[in-house]
Amino acid sequence: MARQLSDDPATLAVPAVPGQTPLQGPAGALDSAISESAVAAAIALSLGLGALAAWAVQAPASVQPSLASLLQLMVAIKALIFAGAGALVLLRLRGPVAGGALGGYCLGLGMSAAALAWLWGLSGMLAGSALFYGGLVLTYLTASRDPLLAAGLQRGAPSRRRLPRDGRSIG
Repeated sequence: MARQLSDDPATLAVPAVPGQTPLQGPAGALDSAISESAVAAAIALSLGLGALAAWAVQAPASVQPSLASLLQLMVAIKALIFAGAGALVLLRLRGPVAGGALGGYCLGLGMSAAALAWLWGLSGMLAGSALFYGGLVLTYLTASRDPLLAAGLQRGAPSRRRLPRDGRSIG
């Protein structure tokens, strides 16, 4: 039996899983760069469509300036909620993702992004809020049914281990 000296770096052996390549993940799963790009494109397209729909369909809001400021502050709070949901989805998408789950994430975040653009015009607040929260619920339901969620979050979590001053890894 060979002994490992303290100066020799330890290497971890990753167990092989049938049907899974080390870089791609399970068969049929999409790469993280493709999935992150798809979600970003869906959000950008939905923001544009929501703004275009608000400009074309909504009549100018006739509300008092103080009420308009309050309502836009509420929309800004919704934008913070959306940013949190988007950050969690992007953290999950650092690992492999199935096509159906990616579609659910794109549709859910896209609905919420379009609703934010719609709500900023301060008309149709009930329909816009329903669309916003419907998108968040769809994103949550997609995550709850995502079979690769745990693997994606484990891969995406940053390491908390610190390196010693000489730059060698611990272990």
